[in-house]
Amino acid sequence: MTGSIIVTGTAGFIGSWVAKQLLELGWSVTAFDREADDRKLRANAGDEAASRVTWHAGDIANPDTVKALFEAARPDRVIHLAAVLIPVCRDTPVTGALIDVIGHINIFEAAHAVGCDQVVYASSAAATARRGDGTLTTVYGSYKRWCEEFSAVRHHERGTHSIGLRPAIVYGPGREAGATAFVNAAITEAVAGREHTLPTRWNHRVEHVEEVADAFVRCATTPIEGAHASDITTTNTNDEDFLAALRQAIPDCRVDPADSESFREAAPADTSVLEGLIGPLHGISLEEGVARTVAVMRQSGGS
Repeated sequence: MTGSIIVTGTAGFIGSWVAKQLLELGWSVTAFDREADDRKLRANAGDEAASRVTWHAGDIANPDTVKALFEAARPDRVIHLAAVLIPVCRDTPVTGALIDVIGHINIFEAAHAVGCDQVVYASSAAATARRGDGTLTTVYGSYKRWCEEFSAVRHHERGTHSIGLRPAIVYGPGREAGATAFVNAAITEAVAGREHTLPTRWNHRVEHVEEVADAFVRCATTPIEGAHASDITTTNTNDEDFLAALRQAIPDCRVDPADSESFREAAPADTSVLEGLIGPLHGISLEEGVARTVAVMRQSGGS
């Protein structure tokens, strides 16, 4: 299937890789972000492919702006990725809510208004990460959990089909910001030949951006019925696995394990719903993903 699709957050890390894959499949891509910044997309997809994207810039929290976007593009599908991450939601929760919650509402309302009945959106592993007392661990996670609930209600009320995918610790060329950017930071320092110490230890799902983008694209290009939420991977790896993969790619790297007691533990993950909708997932091993990221960073000068 091909057609017209809106991708929000296209200027960002995951959005640029999603747009690249859609362009390769022949989709007509309309990009939406705060600024019409296609630098990451051009780096990933090349100038010719990036030039085929129609850009709109604006505030996703403004319902009139989002409505005008949908009326102009008349999309068959939507991939909604625009969001601010854990630090912004923690420190300025009103700003976080305007973008992550009100923006989500605006996307669903505008899609319904133009007859687009399938929305794929970014939830987060933070939506299921809970403390021992059962409470969610972050404000960001609480917003993403709410978005999952809202999407399910809108399916029952209006028949809007949707799936929220829950990326975990995502890495790969172009990752710069967010509370889980420490994997990319370590690879960047290793490629540059600098000493670096990991900020935390972990036993978590570490996901290469291309496998994450593949899941979003396959969900958008496959007819889906109902309202769902799903993890993208289930395999946990730890900081020792990562360092081994990094040393395999860069034998003389000078990245050391964390010297603090900080530790990230993944909540149990389930991809059975996702696999039931789109079939077997296209996983990328940690060794392969790190090697790919190192190769691209070396080619682009270390970024």
